[in-house]
Amino acid sequence: MEAAILAIAVGLLIALAIAGGRLVSAESAADHAARAAARVASLQRDPATAQHLAVDAARRSLAEQGLACDALTVVVDTSEFGRPLGAPGVARASVTCAVRWSDLGLPVVAGSREIAAEFVSPLDQLRERA
Repeated sequence: MEAAILAIAVGLLIALAIAGGRLVSAESAADHAARAAARVASLQRDPATAQHLAVDAARRSLAEQGLACDALTVVVDTSEFGRPLGAPGVARASVTCAVRWSDLGLPVVAGSREIAAEFVSPLDQLRERA
């Protein structure tokens, strides 16, 4: 009897450890997506193209990492693209992904976990801007 109770407790601990590892993996995927979006945006010459390509890069990055989001929000700040040549500027990308707990390895838990990441990438000071 004691062995059966101990086996269940150990099994639950292992399941929680796996779920925790998958949560860390999901956070890493969101961070990678934010980095990719900011880098892609910082390489563009105009804000509209930067927005479009950065969102695509974030979606592609999450898909490559195998992270399925119930709700995905990608916000790209290109407000510093209007600065004159020679002035420093950055492109900011923020990724927010709602991941179902069941996708993280906890099938008995309902709901979702919101994972957010942000990254800033510098603009080339001497590159032409639209």
